[in-house]
Amino acid sequence: MYILKKTTLAELKRVQSTIKKELASEKIIQEIYEYIFSAEGKKTRALLCLLSSKSSDIKPNNRINLASIIELLHTATLVHDDVVDESERRRGTRSVNQVWTNSYSVLMGDFIYSKAFILMVKLGIPSILDELAKATNDIARGEIIQLELFEKGQLIELKDLLKVSYLKTGRLFEASAKTGAMLACRSDDEIKTFGLLGKALGIAFQIQDDILDYEALKLDIGKPALKDFKEGKITFPLYFAIQQANTKDKNFIMSQLGQSKISKNNQNKIYKLIQNRKTQYEINTLLDRYTKETLKHLEKLKHHACYNEMLELITFSKIRKI
Repeated sequence: MYILKKTTLAELKRVQSTIKKELASEKIIQEIYEYIFSAEGKKTRALLCLLSSKSSDIKPNNRINLASIIELLHTATLVHDDVVDESERRRGTRSVNQVWTNSYSVLMGDFIYSKAFILMVKLGIPSILDELAKATNDIARGEIIQLELFEKGQLIELKDLLKVSYLKTGRLFEASAKTGAMLACRSDDEIKTFGLLGKALGIAFQIQDDILDYEALKLDIGKPALKDFKEGKITFPLYFAIQQANTKDKNFIMSQLGQSKISKNNQNKIYKLIQNRKTQYEINTLLDRYTKETLKHLEKLKHHACYNEMLELITFSKIRKI
């Protein structure tokens, strides 16, 4: 894990407390809401917001509230994702749609979104509200585009994957860093730099997530193996594997893609194709590209109080196994 200051860790705990406050009085809403937030995630986006907003010139409560908004928006997308993907597990526990129903999940995701927007209005900064509203819209666009890409199969292009990765993941990372800098009243150039850092970090984060979908076959990382593959998604590692595969192996991959049950032998064969030397070179080169881009933007922020913790976060994001 990355090393954070005690004050930053305390702020992340306050974010969790803020999220759990002001629940609706209805028992069913309380029950589902508490279930969702009982399994604490990494809060990477909230952390990014806290780091980019570090300043002695603003009220600490505003920083906590903004980071809480970011975490609520992210969680709402996860709840909706699980319905779209028909997922069975989230953060090591059964997903909401499995414990209750798809209808409850969709409505609970909407409830969490609305809670985030209530907090945004209370924050009272139009530029931040504008950025987060646009980011939320872009995330939904990414989901729709990804659904359309299912139909392309082998015809999917790298530019398609990069666009979806930006919209679904990089966009909220970008908004997290950007709005944090806005809250701290940074210069326009600094706000832009924080945004670009967040965007590159988000795409690198998604690439590593895609890698872990296959690594979970061999490592105990607390995530189900081949989740994306079984959902029929061509992600970065599989894209490069298909590019390197011969006709026989391509046909094998496409025959297994989207199957909910895959034999142990076939899982091992899929893993072996992903581990192909050229495939690994391509995927690691892409990950290095976005990690270096993130570090390039961070270099412009050396004077910032968040520099060392941000460097820890970037380094961890590339090597993480969770």
